[in-house]
Amino acid sequence: MKIKLILPFLILFTALSVAADKAGDKDMESKKDMESKSTEPQVKDNVSIYVVRPGDSLWKISKNFYNTPVLWPRLWKLNPAIDKPHRIYPGEVISLKRQIPRLPVVEFDPEKRDFIIGDIDPPPPVFYFSKAHKAGFISHDEWEHMGTIINSEPPRIMIAAENTLAYINLGTEKNVEVGDTFTVFKTSKIVFHPVTKKRIGYKVAILGELEVHEVLGENLSSAKITASNREMHRGARIRPTEEFVKEVIIRKGRDRLDGVILENRNNLLYAAQNDIVYIDAGSQDNIVPGNTFSIFQHPRTVKDLDTGRNLTVPRYKIGKLVVINVRRHVSTGVVIKSKRQISKGDIVSLDL
Repeated sequence: MKIKLILPFLILFTALSVAADKAGDKDMESKKDMESKSTEPQVKDNVSIYVVRPGDSLWKISKNFYNTPVLWPRLWKLNPAIDKPHRIYPGEVISLKRQIPRLPVVEFDPEKRDFIIGDIDPPPPVFYFSKAHKAGFISHDEWEHMGTIINSEPPRIMIAAENTLAYINLGTEKNVEVGDTFTVFKTSKIVFHPVTKKRIGYKVAILGELEVHEVLGENLSSAKITASNREMHRGARIRPTEEFVKEVIIRKGRDRLDGVILENRNNLLYAAQNDIVYIDAGSQDNIVPGNTFSIFQHPRTVKDLDTGRNLTVPRYKIGKLVVINVRRHVSTGVVIKSKRQISKGDIVSLDL
């Protein structure tokens, strides 16, 4: 008799437990949905996609549409097709909101095989430059910064060693979080065209990188120097890390194009093999990383000692460079061959 009375209660208790578990699971799922929605950044003008333009970067796109550049890692996560965040090119489509992709169904007939192993093209040549992050570039305007280094531990004007603790004037007001990384740079002298004498822009030197260690307030965080290319100092400018391409696929140019050497990285009179140089050709000229240029000395006039007449000696090839970084009007290149010293004003001709 007791067993008969207990059995219905057990069944009822089990049913209530299962119902409570299901309700709890639903509550948890709805809570997760609400959390994911709340952490989703608001997109300016409710735009869903964006087509990359020349000069764009994930940092810049994040600033334009999320109102802060530090959310660029989320933008990268939303676009798994982007293998490396510093490699986005004009014409690429970037998703700004979380989307469920609809994949087309493709029927495959195993009997139809047009693919022949012998027809595989060899991989294109690749140029690797391990010091690309130190190369710097020329910016048309002063490179936009987000903050500055204001002090260090111990307090010093010059900061050089890695793992040094520094203080930056960024914090919760700019949504800075522990682990955020920043490029440290300085904008130096104005660069003028060696032939036309027109102003080209500012020379930007990459000094190193730092990582936020602790957020201390609205406009204050501590950070550790994680990489040091040159001496840093109080007042050095910082911006969210923008990785620089170390490996480029060698590509032929589209159209005939001549330019000149504007400057070299080390402010020397001459450059040679493995040195960094800057040229007056950029994305507006359809230049892309991996393009190569032949370097020539200008034609020069010589005197014929027999007749006394002046003769013009044609331009002479003295080297070659490969482009590793492209801006709108200028590009950064590495000299990969040099027969003799390379000077500002020497001619560069795009290899086709």
